[in-house]
Amino acid sequence: MLAEHWEDTEEEVKDLLTYTQELRENLHTEWEEAHAALREAQNKQKRLYDTRRTVRTLTVGDKALVLLPSTDNKLLARWQGPFEVTAQINPTTYRLAIPHGSGREQIYHINLLKNWLDPTEDHNIRYINTDVTEDIPYPMLSNPELHNQSLP
Repeated sequence: MLAEHWEDTEEEVKDLLTYTQELRENLHTEWEEAHAALREAQNKQKRLYDTRRTVRTLTVGDKALVLLPSTDNKLLARWQGPFEVTAQINPTTYRLAIPHGSGREQIYHINLLKNWLDPTEDHNIRYINTDVTEDIPYPMLSNPELHNQSLP
């Protein structure tokens, strides 16, 4: 079949200019379709990400934990601190003071920070009273006939 196509002299032979123009138009339309599909996929991913996203902010003076590599293994990270927030550089970047006499400050992204609540302070957290003030009768305990029976 391929040999017949090569040997067929009756077909129109396109000149180079026409072929180049058609190829260019085809590539352009395919490029536009690919970009439209990419934009649609990006919008879908953004929509799904934004449904679970929460805006986290810290204020100057807050204490924060920092996710840093451990001293034993640089691939193993753990929460260290608390360190004091000294400045907010932009909505997602904060400057923290590193204590222990070094007097230096480090800049961290909000994804590496977690707000630290001092356990000795009152944070207006409501606790549910779980103390039981009355006896709750259980059928097995209230019926003497069931005391010696085993559970199924």
